[in-house]
Amino acid sequence: MSGLLGVGRNWFPITEHGIFPLQAVKTLVVNEIDLSVFQFKEAVLGVQLIVTLLTISIMQKVTQRFSFGKWILCKTGLVYYLHPTDAELRKLAGLPQPKPKPKPKEGDNKRGKHKRKWAEEPVEDKTFTVPRNLDLQLETAKIFPKDVLQLKFFTEFVWLVDYSVFVLVVYLITEVYCGVFPKGNQEVNLSMLWCLLLIGFALKSLCSVTSLYFWNTEAAAERSLVLVGGSFCFVLALGLLLIDESNLEIGLDAAYSSFNKSASVFLERQSMDSEGPASKLILKLCFAVWCGITGALFIFPGLRVSRMHLDALRYCSERKVLKIFMYINLVSPFLLSLLWVRPLARHYFSVRIFGNMEAPLMNDATFDSMRLWLCVVFSIVRIVSAPSCFQAYLNLAQEKIENMKKEAGRISNVDLQRKIAIIFYYLCVVGLQFVAPVILCVGFTLMNKTLGGYGWFGQHHYNPDECDPQQEPKATLSTLLPNDETTLVDAREQWLAALSTFHQIFSYEVFRGIFGFANWWMQFLSFFTIGCGLAYQSYFFDGVV
Repeated sequence: MSGLLGVGRNWFPITEHGIFPLQAVKTLVVNEIDLSVFQFKEAVLGVQLIVTLLTISIMQKVTQRFSFGKWILCKTGLVYYLHPTDAELRKLAGLPQPKPKPKPKEGDNKRGKHKRKWAEEPVEDKTFTVPRNLDLQLETAKIFPKDVLQLKFFTEFVWLVDYSVFVLVVYLITEVYCGVFPKGNQEVNLSMLWCLLLIGFALKSLCSVTSLYFWNTEAAAERSLVLVGGSFCFVLALGLLLIDESNLEIGLDAAYSSFNKSASVFLERQSMDSEGPASKLILKLCFAVWCGITGALFIFPGLRVSRMHLDALRYCSERKVLKIFMYINLVSPFLLSLLWVRPLARHYFSVRIFGNMEAPLMNDATFDSMRLWLCVVFSIVRIVSAPSCFQAYLNLAQEKIENMKKEAGRISNVDLQRKIAIIFYYLCVVGLQFVAPVILCVGFTLMNKTLGGYGWFGQHHYNPDECDPQQEPKATLSTLLPNDETTLVDAREQWLAALSTFHQIFSYEVFRGIFGFANWWMQFLSFFTIGCGLAYQSYFFDGVV
């Protein structure tokens, strides 16, 4: 017996098990559909989806109570210089203090005479001038959380640092999971999405900082320097991309060959006539344009970091261990960029046999793992040295006062106070210029390791025979598109086939070329811009340590 029983405006289905409300049946069906969708997502994404959802929830709760970016600014012992008040400047300059205005009498207020008298008096100008060689000693104060809320780009700096920490946590959990359970390598690696967003946030922060020079009408020289730096990096990248990969192993030629071969096979299976991807020249031209853009974004961060390093070395001249640490931190981008030069790095570590040794120091896989480890370790070292560099930047306030004492003439109190206060106001801007390039290096290193099939301990997942498109199962667009009769199992198989097709086209070699070149360019660009900054500071200032 089946049917519908109407009672008033409600309808109840009649089944062999009894009468059920229609809303309960709808809820049951919707819940079953949601459960099926979740099971499908879990089958395709696996444990990584759960890790991502838990991390997002934890990140939302933790950042409300504790922030790693705030901790760097407020809990590492940083102090900033307070600008002098008008009363202090008048006292040091020997100027008379302004007389307080007399309070109006009660009778005058009632008659309105005193009020009319004050309305007729002109407003007193609080601007005055003091000698530039004024014997002024600035007071210092520790940085508290309430002080940093007003800083420019404070929100961007805190978000970038906090998000970077959670990206490392997600990536570490994913690596452990894939190492313990090999089936995890068949799932969609969501940690790569986190790393990709991290790279996007870092580039966005650098773009926001660089845009300050274009929106400010008084920054014509800075705009010119950004444009010249970007153009020079574009031309430099064109020259570097012409170097044979037997000397500079960036992997773009192998990536282009692999992509061209797999894409041609895929298009042939779809019965499409195509000449294949664009030529290698167009590909390298696109990479050169990207290099020019990133070069323009790295110009001022490199100049700023070089100045902070020189100042930090001068302040820690009596602390030998910290000084050695800062020197290592300064030359690390140069050492890392040399690891991609085959005659200087791979040849000595994995090809040449020294003395009485029977084999090289390490094989190629171990050398690749060592290069990844060094990129991560040196990046962490640079982040650890951030408080020392930030304090060196904050000390510029007192240095400006000392340099001003050597000048003749007078300066207004407003300009003097602004000269000191602006140092602390732009602390987070300097923080982004220091942190964002390092985060880009870490992001590209992690993506190069995972998508390139590398391993942390010399055991790569990459096998050239596994990526041969001729040996992959045939997948066409008709088999990848769902239809009305598709079940959950069929949908999962279609997604796995789509992922297999994606790996056919974008193989390990393709990702090695893309992210390997991006990783090397970030290291080289950091070395190049910091080196230019050191040369500039050494030539125009007494900054040699």
